[in-house]
Amino acid sequence: MFALGGRAFTKSIADRLDLPFPRAEEIKVDYARGVALSNRADVARIVADDVAIWSAGVELVLEELASGDLLPGRIYLCGGGSHLPEIGAVLRDEKYWRRLPFSRPPEVVVMAPGQVDRIKDATGLLVDQQDVTPMGLAYQAIELQTNEDPLDAALRRVLRTMKM
Repeated sequence: MFALGGRAFTKSIADRLDLPFPRAEEIKVDYARGVALSNRADVARIVADDVAIWSAGVELVLEELASGDLLPGRIYLCGGGSHLPEIGAVLRDEKYWRRLPFSRPPEVVVMAPGQVDRIKDATGLLVDQQDVTPMGLAYQAIELQTNEDPLDAALRRVLRTMKM
């Protein structure tokens, strides 16, 4: 899991449209959701430029991550920019994934809060892909709070996963 892109897309929109960062974030999320925007063509052009750079970075990270092995057949996305249509398009493009060590075309999944294990939202307020990131961080914080030996904790998680 690695963070790559979300804030950079927002910053680029803010800089190129001369907007405050919070407003640019709203525009990015609305654009990703398909909400009608008066400056949609400008936002699309900005996002397309950034996705070209982003995809090169993702390619480098995935090559390094693979270290000669095959990559899993699934890519999970989360965060406010995960529904940007340009991101899904580049990740699903055969010309892109063929350059990477996938055994088959990767399935691209935009995560929802319900897919985060061991963190439950009793409030019902976490409903969008952008809510997955803070949930993942909360999970990591809880995991790091344990006084248990990390190897014991990892083995227990493996056993739980295997339901032994």
